[in-house]
Amino acid sequence: MNTRTLAAAATAAIGLLGFASHASACADLRAAFAGTQANQSARATAFNQFASGFASGRTASPQNLPAVATTAGKRVVGFWKFAWTAPDGVTGIDWGFQSWHDDGTEITNSGGQLPPTGNFCTGAWAQERGAYVLTHWAIGWNLPATDPSDLFGLINITETVNVDRTGTIMTGHVSLDLYQLDGTTFVAHLGDGSVSGVRITP
Repeated sequence: MNTRTLAAAATAAIGLLGFASHASACADLRAAFAGTQANQSARATAFNQFASGFASGRTASPQNLPAVATTAGKRVVGFWKFAWTAPDGVTGIDWGFQSWHDDGTEITNSGGQLPPTGNFCTGAWAQERGAYVLTHWAIGWNLPATDPSDLFGLINITETVNVDRTGTIMTGHVSLDLYQLDGTTFVAHLGDGSVSGVRITP
Protein backbone atom coordinates (compact mmCIF):
# COMPACT_ATOMS: atom_id res chain seq x y z
CA MET A 1 0.00 0.00 0.00
CA ASN A 2 1.50 3.36 -0.95
CA THR A 3 2.13 6.16 1.54
CA ARG A 4 -0.78 8.29 0.31
CA THR A 5 -3.27 5.43 0.68
CA LEU A 6 -1.85 4.48 4.06
CA ALA A 7 -2.03 8.06 5.28
CA ALA A 8 -5.63 8.32 4.11
CA ALA A 9 -6.38 5.02 5.83
CA ALA A 10 -4.89 6.22 9.08
CA THR A 11 -6.73 9.50 8.83
CA ALA A 12 -10.04 7.71 8.38
CA ALA A 13 -9.22 5.18 11.07
CA ILE A 14 -8.16 7.64 13.71
CA GLY A 15 -9.91 10.83 12.73
CA LEU A 16 -7.96 13.32 14.83
CA LEU A 17 -4.87 15.35 14.04
CA GLY A 18 -1.35 14.49 14.94
CA PHE A 19 -1.41 10.84 16.02
CA ALA A 20 2.14 9.69 15.26
CA SER A 21 2.59 6.19 13.88
CA HIS A 22 5.53 3.88 14.38
CA ALA A 23 5.22 2.58 10.82
CA SER A 24 7.92 4.04 8.58
CA ALA A 25 5.47 4.36 5.71
CA CYS A 26 3.44 6.74 7.87
CA ALA A 27 6.17 9.33 8.37
CA ASP A 28 3.99 12.04 6.84
CA LEU A 29 0.82 11.20 8.79
CA ARG A 30 0.86 14.51 10.61
CA ALA A 31 0.51 16.35 7.31
CA ALA A 32 -2.20 13.94 6.18
CA PHE A 33 -4.16 14.55 9.36
CA ALA A 34 -3.86 18.29 9.18
CA GLY A 35 -6.18 19.15 6.30
CA THR A 36 -6.80 22.85 6.75
CA GLN A 37 -5.59 24.69 9.83
CA ALA A 38 -9.21 25.38 10.75
CA ASN A 39 -10.09 21.68 10.48
CA GLN A 40 -7.10 20.73 12.61
CA SER A 41 -8.01 23.27 15.26
CA ALA A 42 -11.68 22.23 15.29
CA ARG A 43 -10.80 18.55 15.80
CA ALA A 44 -8.38 19.34 18.62
CA THR A 45 -10.93 21.65 20.28
CA ALA A 46 -13.66 19.00 20.07
CA PHE A 47 -11.39 16.40 21.68
CA ASN A 48 -10.27 18.77 24.46
CA GLN A 49 -13.83 19.81 25.28
CA PHE A 50 -15.06 16.23 25.38
CA ALA A 51 -12.11 14.89 27.39
CA SER A 52 -12.18 17.73 29.93
CA GLY A 53 -14.77 15.83 31.97
CA PHE A 54 -12.15 13.23 32.86
CA ALA A 55 -9.78 15.78 34.37
CA SER A 56 -12.53 17.45 36.39
CA GLY A 57 -13.38 14.21 38.16
CA ARG A 58 -17.03 14.09 37.11
CA THR A 59 -17.87 10.43 37.48
CA ALA A 60 -20.85 8.28 38.28
CA SER A 61 -21.73 7.90 41.92
CA PRO A 62 -20.98 4.37 43.20
CA GLN A 63 -24.34 4.36 44.96
CA ASN A 64 -26.11 4.75 41.61
CA LEU A 65 -24.29 2.00 39.74
CA PRO A 66 -26.40 -0.78 38.23
CA ALA A 67 -25.93 -4.09 40.03
CA VAL A 68 -24.05 -5.70 37.13
CA ALA A 69 -21.36 -3.02 37.34
CA THR A 70 -20.04 -4.37 40.62
CA THR A 71 -20.55 -8.05 39.85
CA ALA A 72 -17.19 -9.83 40.03
CA GLY A 73 -15.73 -10.35 36.58
CA LYS A 74 -18.15 -7.99 34.80
CA ARG A 75 -17.43 -4.54 36.19
CA VAL A 76 -16.80 -3.29 32.66
CA VAL A 77 -20.40 -3.94 31.62
CA GLY A 78 -22.29 -0.71 31.05
CA PHE A 79 -22.20 2.60 29.23
CA TRP A 80 -18.95 4.62 29.11
CA LYS A 81 -17.69 7.98 27.94
CA PHE A 82 -14.16 7.43 26.61
CA ALA A 83 -11.14 9.25 25.21
CA TRP A 84 -7.99 7.84 23.62
CA THR A 85 -4.84 9.94 23.89
CA ALA A 86 -1.57 9.58 21.96
CA PRO A 87 1.70 8.78 23.81
CA ASP A 88 2.47 12.50 24.12
CA GLY A 89 -0.35 12.64 26.69
CA VAL A 90 -2.01 15.56 24.91
CA THR A 91 -3.03 14.71 21.35
CA GLY A 92 -6.45 13.16 20.94
CA ILE A 93 -6.82 9.96 18.92
CA ASP A 94 -10.55 9.32 19.30
CA TRP A 95 -13.40 9.98 21.70
CA GLY A 96 -17.03 9.04 22.11
CA PHE A 97 -19.24 6.50 23.84
CA GLN A 98 -18.95 2.73 24.35
CA SER A 99 -21.44 0.14 25.53
CA TRP A 100 -19.91 -3.06 26.94
CA HIS A 101 -22.54 -5.82 27.11
CA ASP A 102 -22.69 -8.79 29.49
CA ASP A 103 -22.75 -11.22 26.54
CA GLY A 104 -19.17 -10.24 25.65
CA THR A 105 -20.01 -7.82 22.82
CA GLU A 106 -19.39 -4.09 22.56
CA ILE A 107 -20.40 -1.11 20.39
CA THR A 108 -18.61 2.23 19.95
CA ASN A 109 -20.00 5.57 18.79
CA SER A 110 -16.87 7.43 17.62
CA GLY A 111 -16.79 11.21 17.82
CA GLY A 112 -13.44 11.32 16.04
CA GLN A 113 -14.76 9.49 12.98
CA LEU A 114 -16.92 11.36 10.48
CA PRO A 115 -20.45 9.92 10.18
CA PRO A 116 -20.23 9.65 6.35
CA THR A 117 -17.41 7.12 6.78
CA GLY A 118 -19.18 5.16 9.53
CA ASN A 119 -18.81 6.23 13.14
CA PHE A 120 -20.33 3.10 14.74
CA CYS A 121 -18.45 -0.19 15.00
CA THR A 122 -18.59 -3.31 17.12
CA GLY A 123 -16.32 -5.65 19.04
CA ALA A 124 -16.03 -8.55 21.45
CA TRP A 125 -14.39 -8.63 24.87
CA ALA A 126 -13.17 -11.11 27.46
CA GLN A 127 -11.60 -10.88 30.89
CA GLU A 128 -7.96 -11.91 31.09
CA ARG A 129 -5.97 -11.84 34.36
CA GLY A 130 -8.23 -9.19 35.84
CA ALA A 131 -8.12 -6.88 32.81
CA TYR A 132 -10.71 -6.56 30.05
CA VAL A 133 -9.43 -7.18 26.52
CA LEU A 134 -11.50 -5.84 23.62
CA THR A 135 -11.02 -6.78 19.98
CA HIS A 136 -12.83 -4.24 17.87
CA TRP A 137 -13.02 -4.10 14.07
CA ALA A 138 -13.76 -0.95 12.09
CA ILE A 139 -14.37 -0.80 8.35
CA GLY A 140 -12.20 1.89 6.79
CA TRP A 141 -13.61 4.23 4.16
CA ASN A 142 -12.11 7.22 2.43
CA LEU A 143 -14.40 10.16 1.78
CA PRO A 144 -16.79 10.54 0.08
CA ALA A 145 -17.53 6.91 1.08
CA THR A 146 -20.16 6.47 -1.59
CA ASP A 147 -18.54 3.80 -3.74
CA PRO A 148 -16.84 0.44 -3.08
CA SER A 149 -13.61 1.95 -4.42
CA ASP A 150 -13.59 4.22 -1.34
CA LEU A 151 -13.18 1.17 0.92
CA PHE A 152 -9.51 0.77 1.87
CA GLY A 153 -9.33 -1.90 4.57
CA LEU A 154 -10.10 -3.00 8.11
CA ILE A 155 -8.78 -1.45 11.30
CA ASN A 156 -8.27 -3.77 14.25
CA ILE A 157 -8.54 -1.81 17.48
CA THR A 158 -7.38 -3.66 20.60
CA GLU A 159 -8.05 -2.24 24.05
CA THR A 160 -6.77 -3.62 27.35
CA VAL A 161 -8.44 -1.81 30.22
CA ASN A 162 -8.94 -1.98 33.96
CA VAL A 163 -11.91 -0.72 35.95
CA ASP A 164 -11.30 0.83 39.36
CA ARG A 165 -12.69 -0.59 42.58
CA THR A 166 -15.75 1.70 42.48
CA GLY A 167 -16.61 0.58 38.94
CA THR A 168 -16.70 4.18 37.71
CA ILE A 169 -13.26 4.77 36.13
CA MET A 170 -11.68 2.94 33.20
CA THR A 171 -8.00 3.20 32.25
CA GLY A 172 -5.79 1.27 29.88
CA HIS A 173 -4.08 0.98 26.49
CA VAL A 174 -5.30 1.02 22.88
CA SER A 175 -3.52 -0.23 19.77
CA LEU A 176 -4.58 0.20 16.11
CA ASP A 177 -3.52 -1.98 13.15
CA LEU A 178 -4.51 -1.78 9.51
CA TYR A 179 -5.38 -4.97 7.59
CA GLN A 180 -6.47 -5.72 4.07
CA LEU A 181 -10.13 -6.58 3.59
CA ASP A 182 -9.48 -10.28 4.20
CA GLY A 183 -8.90 -9.37 7.85
CA THR A 184 -5.73 -11.46 8.05
CA THR A 185 -3.19 -9.68 5.82
CA PHE A 186 -1.39 -7.13 7.99
CA VAL A 187 -0.63 -3.78 6.36
CA ALA A 188 0.70 -1.44 9.05
CA HIS A 189 0.70 -0.64 12.74
CA LEU A 190 -1.07 2.72 13.03
CA GLY A 191 -0.07 3.48 16.61
CA ASP A 192 -0.80 3.19 20.31
CA GLY A 193 -2.41 5.33 22.97
CA SER A 194 -3.93 5.48 26.43
CA VAL A 195 -7.57 4.94 27.33
CA SER A 196 -9.56 7.00 29.84
CA GLY A 197 -13.20 6.41 30.58
CA VAL A 198 -15.97 7.33 33.02
CA ARG A 199 -19.16 5.36 33.52
CA ILE A 200 -22.45 6.99 32.59
CA THR A 201 -25.44 6.03 34.71
CA PRO A 202 -29.16 6.90 34.49
